[in-house]
Amino acid sequence: MKHILSLIMMVLYLLAAGHATAQVDVRLHPERSEFLLGEGVVVKLKITNHTDTALVLDNTPDRQWLHFTLTRSGSSQPLAPKAIPSFKKIVVNPGSAHEVRVNLRPYFYFNTVGSYKIVATVRMPDMQSTYSSNRASFTLVNGGSVKTFAIQSGGKRLKMNVKIMRAGDKDCLFGQVVNADSGAVVGACYMGQYLNFMAPRVMMDRKQNLHVLCQSTPTYFTYSVMGPDGSRRSYQVLQRTGGPVDLITAGGTIKSIGLTPAKKTRPDDLPGIRTTADR
Repeated sequence: MKHILSLIMMVLYLLAAGHATAQVDVRLHPERSEFLLGEGVVVKLKITNHTDTALVLDNTPDRQWLHFTLTRSGSSQPLAPKAIPSFKKIVVNPGSAHEVRVNLRPYFYFNTVGSYKIVATVRMPDMQSTYSSNRASFTLVNGGSVKTFAIQSGGKRLKMNVKIMRAGDKDCLFGQVVNADSGAVVGACYMGQYLNFMAPRVMMDRKQNLHVLCQSTPTYFTYSVMGPDGSRRSYQVLQRTGGPVDLITAGGTIKSIGLTPAKKTRPDDLPGIRTTADR
């Protein structure tokens, strides 16, 4: 009889736990399955409130309401954080969902290519109970080399790389800066979808900025500039005006010829381009 009562109590407990878990749904997914080493690793967290009261998610002096746990393939230990993120207070109304977008790179040491697993944990307003997301995965890769420049900046020897890799289902060009002595990646950024109709034009200006012009669709071209810190300084969507398309040096500056600014200004505005690597 005791065993039967124990079994009934366990079933009731599991049902209650399942019901409680269903009250708040936490779903996590990276914006892409692969990221270039050095660029922002962006994930999206969707919190759905199935309760009849608003969820007010806020930080306390000693704890954040959102926490990420990452592991890398080949290691059983969680990835060491390099900074503590600070997340804004959010309110998730009853029956609604709220999406949070986070770039993880400022908070973790992403120094190695490989496969990573990530879980998000959300702390409830009672400061005690928590809900965890699904375990999502992404891969850091080093891409293929298109062109490299060796420069000196801030007393350091750097390599300014143009890399090619798949972003979603498209070939894309990225800029990447690497410390030539330590091999550490300083930073990286998306520079444009690459359609193999025209070889990309790549030049360095006097301020050691990397200029990349490439054809992105049969109609559109992208022209991006990356600084020696690995951040993207500018991004333009261009259309052909006639004649040859190229980058040239004029009056000590670099500019494009045979092109004019298009009305479209974001990668996602272009037909066939779906990448959020730069956002």
